[in-house]
Amino acid sequence: MSSSPPNAAQPPPPELAAARDALAAKDQELIALVAERMRLIREVARVKAEKALPSFDREREGAHLDDLVARARDVGVPDDLVRDLFGCLFAASRAEQRRFLHARREHFRIGVIGGTQGMGAFLARVFFAGGYAVETMGVGDGAPAEEVAARSDLVIIAVPIAATVEVVRKVAPHVRPGAVLMDVTSIKGPPLEAMLEAAAEGVEVVGTHPMFGPHGTDFDRQKVVLCRGRGEKGFVQVKKLFEAFGAETIEATAEEHDAQMALIQVLVHEKTMVLGSVLERLKADLGRSLQFASPIYRTELAMIGRMFSQRGELYADILTVNPEAPRLSHVFEQEAAHFARAVAMGDRDAIVARFRVVAEYMSDFASWAKKQSDAILDDLVRHG
Repeated sequence: MSSSPPNAAQPPPPELAAARDALAAKDQELIALVAERMRLIREVARVKAEKALPSFDREREGAHLDDLVARARDVGVPDDLVRDLFGCLFAASRAEQRRFLHARREHFRIGVIGGTQGMGAFLARVFFAGGYAVETMGVGDGAPAEEVAARSDLVIIAVPIAATVEVVRKVAPHVRPGAVLMDVTSIKGPPLEAMLEAAAEGVEVVGTHPMFGPHGTDFDRQKVVLCRGRGEKGFVQVKKLFEAFGAETIEATAEEHDAQMALIQVLVHEKTMVLGSVLERLKADLGRSLQFASPIYRTELAMIGRMFSQRGELYADILTVNPEAPRLSHVFEQEAAHFARAVAMGDRDAIVARFRVVAEYMSDFASWAKKQSDAILDDLVRHG
């Protein structure tokens, strides 16, 4: 009879112990390789800083990951493992590059008008964490806006869309020549025009639109649209500031930006708002529906819930301020009515005919869309 206690751990079989030892050795090799990779990343960061290049290159990173996935398939390594592994490595690389860029940048004083809530508070927090001197003010909080503007090198207007032009006209005359004035609203025409009119000739002007919400620790992999107003130095300063925190910057005219936002924001947000409104009308049991839900439905429902967890005033401004909004909303209403009639009449052929027309229009886009949506759905299935 064995003298070992009944619950004592038994030594593993010799072949299992040998396999574990071999795995541990490979893990040590991986750690050494990661350390060497990080050393090379610091060299990349040094060169990028010297050449004034952004820390994030979406096109190169995507192409490199696709190449790694293809190579991994050749040796039997699953796609999702490679994407997860190198997604973490790429994120660490970008973070290391940003730290290097922050250490080498000349910092300046930033004033955020409307910096106590929403996007303004988020920008203030990120820039302060990056070593910048940041002063904020909001309704009933902080020094008067005019004083903050007068002593700042970069003045950021981050107030609700409907109030932006009024605040610009109040604050812009106090921005000193040589400083930069910028806004962050999702409509660019009227705010940019107001900044150019109200600020002194020596004040540099940039219109910006961060294409993301106020969450996270910085702007890693996020997009920021930049619209030129006045002055090359200020434009470059704002561009490099966002890129130093990981953003991808896109230059556009105010007119192009507002037209694109009619598609990207107005049309999509109106669709999401209508879906949420329908669910409320139906008094749908959302929790129960999730028990039956496909990944696509769960994603759609999450986006609806995300919208309705925020302020209605924000979305009302987006839907009503953009000059292109009425036209797009009318087309949306027409198309919804077309499908509603087909459904009401049981007209299967009408639905198929319209579907085929749209599919033909999207044919060149389909490969990218399939790849993107597969990645989203795979991630949701594995982690959701």
